[in-house]
Amino acid sequence: MRVTADDVAARAGVSRSAVSRAFTPGASIQPEKRAHIRAVADELGYRPNLMARGLTGGATGLIAVVVGTISNPYESWFLDVLSQQIRALGLWPLLVPVSPGQEIEPALDHALDYQVDGAVIAAGSVNRKLAERCSSRGAPIVVVGRVLEGGGADSVCCDNHAGMAMIAERLAATGRSRIGWIGGRDETFSNVERFKGLEAALAAQGLALVATRRGDYSVDSGMAQALAMLTGPERPDAIVCGNDAMAIGAISAARRLGIAVPGALAVAGFDDIPAAAWEPYSLTTVANPVARTVEEALRLLARRIAGEAGSPETIRIAPAFRQRASL
Repeated sequence: MRVTADDVAARAGVSRSAVSRAFTPGASIQPEKRAHIRAVADELGYRPNLMARGLTGGATGLIAVVVGTISNPYESWFLDVLSQQIRALGLWPLLVPVSPGQEIEPALDHALDYQVDGAVIAAGSVNRKLAERCSSRGAPIVVVGRVLEGGGADSVCCDNHAGMAMIAERLAATGRSRIGWIGGRDETFSNVERFKGLEAALAAQGLALVATRRGDYSVDSGMAQALAMLTGPERPDAIVCGNDAMAIGAISAARRLGIAVPGALAVAGFDDIPAAAWEPYSLTTVANPVARTVEEALRLLARRIAGEAGSPETIRIAPAFRQRASL
């Protein structure tokens, strides 16, 4: 027989509303009373029905997290940090994976059916209409890794142009003149910004790209595209990649061809994933601060969940240059 909140209330000697408050993050209840009720609930095997709570207008404590390909090292790292921070707030992440090219609306609509309190969107294409629909259903959103066109929701994004300017300055300072670019999927916000940022920053240094190729953010694609670039007529003396995984692949390609890094070829990435600092790669890159991004995203989301109004806010996180051995 299923244990109910009434059973817990009777055993603990409290009201049913006290049981509800004990399982609601941020609810007004004495810590000792909350601990007592939860201990009784554990003894009886009671678990609150979050869906029922949501349907009756209460908070479920669920935060939808819309992410892309978590096989991407940065995406999995971001998801790990975000999940930990959501749990630290006494809430639970509801993972909503979206494949490249997949429409985000059906997945997000399904998440809203679980009566989530809010959503962190780190993948897919979001517009003002979708943001307003989520808000009207009681689930404000914050967009991470891109700026929402036309407003409609708060967003947090790395300053990609500033990051690429740091790389361009280093390339110029080390005398590199034939620069190659290996980017990711053309339609992604970060890829577009990083490519345009690099072009502009190189131009400011009197440099230009001599070769461009497209990968899929994986190590394998970075290696394949670098092999093609380094054996072709446009052979560069430096390769800048749209993320660290592809840059690690580019270093591997150079080694396969017997090309010294950084002597004959410089390589730079973006994001500063943990593997970038590993000794076999020692990748020069730009840090895309994960912890700060997550902190700001959850701060903005918590503010909206609490009912704070106001114009959407966009926060650009300042990157940091990580000088290592590859450039």
